Amino acid sequence: MSSENIKEAALGLFALHGYEGTSLAQIAEQVGMKKQSIYSHFKGKDELFLAIVNDTFQIEVAREKNYLDEHFTEPLKDCLLKSLRGYVDRYQYDSRLKFWLRVSFFPPAHLYEQINKYSYSYIDKVDSFYFERFKKASLEREMEHISPETATMAYSALADSISVELVYSGVERTEKKLSAAWEVFWKGISS
Repeated sequence: MSSENIKEAALGLFALHGYEGTSLAQIAEQVGMKKQSIYSHFKGKDELFLAIVNDTFQIEVAREKNYLDEHFTEPLKDCLLKSLRGYVDRYQYDSRLKFWLRVSFFPPAHLYEQINKYSYSYIDKVDSFYFERFKKASLEREMEHISPETATMAYSALADSISVELVYSGVERTEKKLSAAWEVFWKGISS
């Protein structure tokens, strides 16, 4: 069994049960190995967990960058709304996104500082990607009365609120809040 198999099994369990609700014994059982065998790949649960956090950070940043690279030239409204809707849709089936949101909002207390460094770095990187799109929107007059900096922060806050709603309330309630918040957000930056 490879460390990748172990991480994949652990990812699903951590996404579903969190750090505290997942044991190395459960991970080993999921992979089909003895718990002691995990120690030949990872020093312990913390090292395994942080390896998954690091992988997930890299993957989620790359997903956001790839999304914007592919949709950068679309009208601003389409680009932004598709991104938010994609996030909601992905949450329903993507263990990695569920894990990322769960760990961002509920980090294990003893790993709080390490997790927050990843979370803040993720937010900063993603905000920098969207800032470039908002600069383009400003230059092309897709938005005129708001600065790219302000639009970026408002969009980031909207994305954060959708993430919180997904974690705490689920998709149906998130959809209602997204529709209402989007309407206000879009009117605010486009009029």
